[in-house]
Amino acid sequence: MSKSSLCRIANGFDNGSPATAQRAAKAAGITVEQLLGGLAAADRCPTCGRSG
Repeated sequence: MSKSSLCRIANGFDNGSPATAQRAAKAAGITVEQLLGGLAAADRCPTCGRSG
C-alpha cells in the first residue's frame, strides 16, 4: 500500500476497502471490529472493560 493511499484514508479523503481494514487490524494486533468500533479509554481492559 502506498503512503499516499494510507494518508488519504487516514485524512478522510478515501474510504479504503475491507482488505485495507483487515490489513490494518492484523498489523495492530486487533480485530476488524475493534478497529472500526470506536475509541476505548486507555485505562480500561480492551477485552472486559475493567479498569485498573
